[in-house]
Amino acid sequence: MFRVLHYIYEVYRESSFSKAAQKLFLSQSSLSLTIKRYESEIGVQIFDRSTMPVKLTDAGVIIINEIQKLLAIEQDMQTYLEDYRELKTGSLTIGVPHMFASYLLPRYIAKFLHLYPDIKVNIAESDLHSLQEIILNGDADLLIECHDFDPELFRIYPLFEEHILLAVPANDPINRKNTKALLTAADILADKHVSAACPAISLTPFEKHPFLMLERGYDLHSRGLRFCRESGFEPQVFMYLNQLATVYSFAKQHLGVTFVSDTAIKLSNPGSELVYYKIAAENTTRSVNMVHKRNRYISKAAGAFIELASMLDMHDLVTP
Repeated sequence: MFRVLHYIYEVYRESSFSKAAQKLFLSQSSLSLTIKRYESEIGVQIFDRSTMPVKLTDAGVIIINEIQKLLAIEQDMQTYLEDYRELKTGSLTIGVPHMFASYLLPRYIAKFLHLYPDIKVNIAESDLHSLQEIILNGDADLLIECHDFDPELFRIYPLFEEHILLAVPANDPINRKNTKALLTAADILADKHVSAACPAISLTPFEKHPFLMLERGYDLHSRGLRFCRESGFEPQVFMYLNQLATVYSFAKQHLGVTFVSDTAIKLSNPGSELVYYKIAAENTTRSVNMVHKRNRYISKAAGAFIELASMLDMHDLVTP
């Protein structure tokens, strides 16, 4: 029975019999016939085949919801059985936004696989909205992000706090007016910006500067807009980007200023082309959290990753 349920669910996900057949390594005619036979057995039509793309019937919507529950139970059973092999096999899927995938997650995974080399680790990269859907639907075991999560839906494991700074091209003339507040990458590595003695600057002098912003859906996007608006101006955004590495590359080419986290600076080896400033604003500190869906079986692989990540601090991640 689970075989045909997987077939139905794949057609639903792809909204196409042909695409689903390709994913399932079946012929389209075989897949269509199998599902038609099942529809005849239960006396209900699941898909409206007269539309392009294929859509669910009213009954199909209800059936898909129930299929998702059954497939989740099947996955829980598979995961439970894998645990008896003492982490000598198994898989772990981690949801993460693009910018964390580029500089943070590789450090965690490298340390995890050093301890558990036989575990297959999969990465799901997307925006926060999509990632929350992925983990609520059971398509990922864990999610790492810095947003606030509903504690009724998610079990939350705080990993560490990070600080938001303003990155400015090192050759920008404005730096000559802010020498006492200017920070280098070496200063960030030494945590000078965390000290209460480190001066913070207003964003107002940067009102006419072009800004490089991460796209909507990222925490740095909403925080950056809020920092500027609280300083009394709307940022002149030169470009919206979805990769931290791209933001750095553009900033190094003197194409704008941008908001970055000290974690990214510490882990991405940004060089000397940029300097940094502590920002005189509220909510420049945020918590990076790891979460999973409540009331869901947590595999030994996921449990081991949670335990390891919870024990590591920034020094452990910076040190090879």
